[in-house]
Order: sequence, then C-alpha cells, then structure tokens
Amino acid sequence: MFNLFKKQIHEPLSNQLSDLHIYPPEFAKMLANGLDCDSLPNASGAFGSLNNPIPVNGAIGEIKYLGKLRGRSGYALFFHRIGSVSSLKFKHSIDEYETVCMDGSQWANLHLDMYHPRRSNLVPDGYTLTPFDRQLNVDLPVAYGVNEYVSDFPYGLPDAITKLYGAHHGTTFALHAEEFLNRYNFRRL
Repeated sequence: MFNLFKKQIHEPLSNQLSDLHIYPPEFAKMLANGLDCDSLPNASGAFGSLNNPIPVNGAIGEIKYLGKLRGRSGYALFFHRIGSVSSLKFKHSIDEYETVCMDGSQWANLHLDMYHPRRSNLVPDGYTLTPFDRQLNVDLPVAYGVNEYVSDFPYGLPDAITKLYGAHHGTTFALHAEEFLNRYNFRRL
C-alpha cells in the first residue's frame, strides 16, 4: 500500500525493454536474459565500483542512468566513457565512466555493467536519481555526456555531445554544457 506513494525512478520496464530493440538481435537477447536486479549478486565494495558495478540495459541505459544521476550539490553530471575494464567477479567487461557534477564538484569514476534488461534503482553513495517524469513519459536518451572517450574532459564534451546526439538535441545540450564549463572551475584534485 505504501508503494503507491513511492516515486517511480525510471521509465516503465516496458519502455526500458523497448530500448533493447536498437541493438543487434543477439546482443538484445543477451541483455534481455541478463539479471533483472538493482545490484549484482556476489558484488563487493562501494556501489558503482569495479567489483560492484551499476546494472543497466546497454549503452543507452548507461546514458539514461548517468543522465538522471545528481551529485550532492544537486547538479547533473558531465561524463564520458574511459573504456572497458575486466573484473575477476564478472564474466563481461565493465564500462568505466569519469564523471563530475556540472558545478565542478564531486569527481568520480563510476563502473556500469550493461548486460541487464533494466536500469538499477540504486545509487552510489553521495548521489541521487531524478524521479521519472510522468509528463514526458520517457527517460531522455540524451544527457551531458557521451559513451566514448573525450581527451579534454570535460572541456571537449560540447563537440562530442553534438556529434553523438546530432544537431537538434546535441546543440542544445552542448550550448548548455558550455555555459557551465565557462562558469565553474573543472580541476580534478
């Protein structure tokens, strides 16, 4: 009964599963047959670390999850994918993202495991997820980050964002990103 008042974090499972159709059939099947979980069994360490990666549904799930993540300051994240790394705990590679809040605070490297049918409702320590917007009825597939490496992170993000998301959405997000990059200091300590 009390779950009636609990805010929904991600778009409905049917929407998350429909995201899998953008992938080649064999890969989509692998994701659909992954664990439907918020955290991985046998994981250890802090949530979001290499040995306790965040379960998501493919590369689009990584973008949607990171796009909804907020730091202690309440700001969204800038992010880019550093690459894939191996963990002795899991059979698939784990994607590593470098992140920073859009106000220049709270730098972190977060690890995500894309081989699942849905996105986790859990967050790493010091973060929150924005609730699902019922008016939009979808989690946005664009964010202030990309799933590729950006050599001059975060300053190189506007060009990478425009390239990944296209002129319409990419330009809007890139211009907004540039405003924050010009307003705050981005130096990882």
